Amino acid sequence: MIAVSIKVFRGQAETIIRENSSLLQDASVTLRLSFPDVVFPGDLRNEMYIKLWSADFSPSGNSQARRSVANFARGAVNSAHGNVQVTMEVRDQDGRSVPPILSSGSGEPPTTHFHSMVFQRNTQPTFGELVKLSLPLGGITRWHVFFTFRNRGRDKQPRGSSDSDRPFAFAFVPLFPDGRAALEDSPHTLLLYRADRLNQITPDMYLGAPSWVPPGQKPDQVFIPPDLQRIAPVMKDTLTIRNSLCSTKYTQNPVLLSLLYWEQITDGEELTTILSKFTFVGEVEIVKFLGDIFNSLFGIMVSKHNQSGEIDLLVFNALVTVLRIVQDRRFNNFQPVLDVYIENHFNCPLAASHMMRSMNLLLADPTSPDTASSLRAALTVWDYVFKFIARSRELQKVKELGIAGGATAEHLESTFRRELRAHLGEINRMLSTTTPGSIIGTQTMALQNFTSILPELAKIFPVTELVSHVRTFANAIVIGKGKIVVWKLIMFLQVVRGFLFDTPDSRSLLLEAVVIWIKPHFGRFDEYVQTNPGDSEATRDSARINWLENIRLCVTIIAVMLDKLCTSLVQPTILADKTFLRKEQDNVDYLLSLLPRFVLNIFCWEFAYA
Repeated sequence: MIAVSIKVFRGQAETIIRENSSLLQDASVTLRLSFPDVVFPGDLRNEMYIKLWSADFSPSGNSQARRSVANFARGAVNSAHGNVQVTMEVRDQDGRSVPPILSSGSGEPPTTHFHSMVFQRNTQPTFGELVKLSLPLGGITRWHVFFTFRNRGRDKQPRGSSDSDRPFAFAFVPLFPDGRAALEDSPHTLLLYRADRLNQITPDMYLGAPSWVPPGQKPDQVFIPPDLQRIAPVMKDTLTIRNSLCSTKYTQNPVLLSLLYWEQITDGEELTTILSKFTFVGEVEIVKFLGDIFNSLFGIMVSKHNQSGEIDLLVFNALVTVLRIVQDRRFNNFQPVLDVYIENHFNCPLAASHMMRSMNLLLADPTSPDTASSLRAALTVWDYVFKFIARSRELQKVKELGIAGGATAEHLESTFRRELRAHLGEINRMLSTTTPGSIIGTQTMALQNFTSILPELAKIFPVTELVSHVRTFANAIVIGKGKIVVWKLIMFLQVVRGFLFDTPDSRSLLLEAVVIWIKPHFGRFDEYVQTNPGDSEATRDSARINWLENIRLCVTIIAVMLDKLCTSLVQPTILADKTFLRKEQDNVDYLLSLLPRFVLNIFCWEFAYA
């Protein structure tokens, strides 16, 4: 009888082991076969898992052990028929076995050779044995996995004898088939070569030959170099393996690999092609290399390949692609990773100007089919775009302190603010556009994400100037009906809930602006304004529903402002200063001027529902 007890520990593995050292001192930590939910910068893992899955051994093999007349007379062939053992090792390009890097289980010591189980008299065994390879950290290597196949008799040929240790076939698979990308995660049916004259075969001979059977072909249909075919012809036998890469250093995608090693590329057109293809790289592969990808993209942005900004837009689109993946709810665990990167690892002081220039290129023609989708994608991650811009400016300031005087630093700061104001002006110009109708989608996207960039703008502009930018943004929208009005009111609600309305210096300015904004949408339903003469009954009903939603949002905005104003009236700092107290009382009086309109709308609302 076997008794098994299970105890669950919660927390980090290192902490658990340290706090329960007497119980877990000999316990080995077993990692997942895939990556955890989040990979932070500095986390290092570099492994490949290979599973010996199945094999198909022909009963009519011609190995030396099988065709030996002496063995046949002794009955050894019948004894060993179908008893095949697979031995696995890792070799370098010169055929030498590498140091022990194979492991058959958690806590097991690394070894140079792995021997599979032996299925007695089974020509189609299913092994299902998993082996871990610890890959090198020093860069891409020309290592390959080498398999040898031996017949194992039950009693007649003890292991260690010359006949039992002589392989009848061998196979191999490179860890990096093209010398750059790692072996792709998928089943591979390996070709088996005869090993009768294995000592005459050099690594150069078989490494230049195919290692697996292409899909849709049979082993006898694969072209083998004549020199190798003469010494080690291909057999009908095959071995199927499955591999899985779990590495923060290597990738299986050639496009991503080229991007990570972009400094080795000398041709600007090749770099352009890589950036164009980057958007098709798998999302799971991207999130594993977030920091390295950002370093590469920002490195390209300020490199000699982009001296005149000709590939700014390609780099920017690649950045937006990565940011949108992180913002996806499937990968939202990686958002802290991105925040850590921006705060501690991002180091590109010149990125701000390039990113604003790229946004301006998209805003120059926001209705074009070529740029509209890219602009909308950028607006969905507008907050992170401005986080990079603000952080880039902070790094630039630190750099300017060491190389420039006070007057020069002030000039550079004023230049940066002028560029940012120009960019915000391009946004406002896009918002004031009324044709074609498809521009409403882009304007709505800007409304939905505008308040997310305010904390970053507050690091650059004074609060009073920031209120001015908010007012200009809101006034730029000229469309007065439809769903966009609802999103406009939601944006007002987010503004009054945010930090701007909590600041005394900006509260009165913002209060006056918000009251002016909501008045046009806080009145009685006017059928002549909200609908057109030829509209259908469904369109008229939709207009009335939108009007009710607008009323609800306006009431919510007033309630939020009134609550914050009442809270500020009882703050000790406000009560101690008569000037501040009088200003807050004026704010309340100004807001209460909407009370008659508020009561009228409550009556109209109840009448509409009645």
